[in-house]
Amino acid sequence: MFSHIMVPIDLRMPPSVAKAMKVAAEQAKLHGAKISLVHVTMEQIKEGKTDGKAGAQLQDLTDKLAAETGCEVEAVPVHSVDTVAEINGILSQTAAELGVDLVVMGTHMPSILDYVFSSHASHLVLHSDASVFVVR
Repeated sequence: MFSHIMVPIDLRMPPSVAKAMKVAAEQAKLHGAKISLVHVTMEQIKEGKTDGKAGAQLQDLTDKLAAETGCEVEAVPVHSVDTVAEINGILSQTAAELGVDLVVMGTHMPSILDYVFSSHASHLVLHSDASVFVVR
């Protein structure tokens, strides 16, 4: 049913992101799907890798998930000048460019501000052609 899964990654690993990775791993194993771990960063990217500590963390997550699932897993760092302002557009665009058919994304419980400013997950639900699985 799903052949390519995108998981937006916050390297601080809040509980919802760790949970989203588990859900993505289960779906990938079930469907034999490829997983793309997408990390939006202000750090420089050279030859498809983030310079510094973040790049090593992302690669470690990629290797661990590949070993756990037996599926193809790739790290996709995406540079942003202002992650706060650009992240919603970047995630929608990256999902389209990668041709994913499922996005598994962690989010927080909605608060009053989410009715004024939507969460990143809400934005993807509204602006992505792919199915979006939101994990809390």
